[in-house]
Amino acid sequence: MKKIFPYLIINVAVSAITMLAVIFIWNALHPSPLADESGNKIAITTGNTHLPPLTQKTIEIQSVFLPGEFNYEKISLKNVGDDPVDMTDWVLSNGLNDKFTFPALTIYPNGAVDVYSTAGVNTAVELFWSSPDAVWKPGGKAILSDSKGQERSRYIIP
Repeated sequence: MKKIFPYLIINVAVSAITMLAVIFIWNALHPSPLADESGNKIAITTGNTHLPPLTQKTIEIQSVFLPGEFNYEKISLKNVGDDPVDMTDWVLSNGLNDKFTFPALTIYPNGAVDVYSTAGVNTAVELFWSSPDAVWKPGGKAILSDSKGQERSRYIIP
C-alpha cells in the first residue's frame, strides 16, 4: 500500500489539473450567453418588467387544432413581431373559467409554441395545460392576455 499511495496522490493531482485546464479552455472558447459582444454581462430580470405597446404586433394565436378532441387538441401561438417576447405569466383562456398561465418562456421573432390540453412534459416548443377535459370548443374563442391582463390576441374557433 505504501508503494501505491504516491501514485494515487499523483493521479488525483493530474486529474484535478486536467479538469481545471479543460474548464479554462472551454470558458475561453465559449463565451457566456449572458454577455453581449463587448463581454459585458446582460442583466437578468424576472417577470415582465417591459411589455411592448398594445399597438405593436407580438404573439398571435395561429390556430386551434382538433377542438373538443381532448387527447389531440392544441393551440398554436407564433411571435409575429420583430422582438423577443417574455411570455412569463401571460394567460391563455377560453373566455370561461379555463386558464393557462405560461411558465418562464421567451418566444423569439418567428418562433412558435404549441399548448396541448393534456398532461405532458413541457419543452421549449410544446407546453401542456394538464386540463382534466377538452378546453376548446367549435364556435368558442381563445384569448391571449399579457402579464398585466391586457388582451394581445383573440381567435374565434371555426
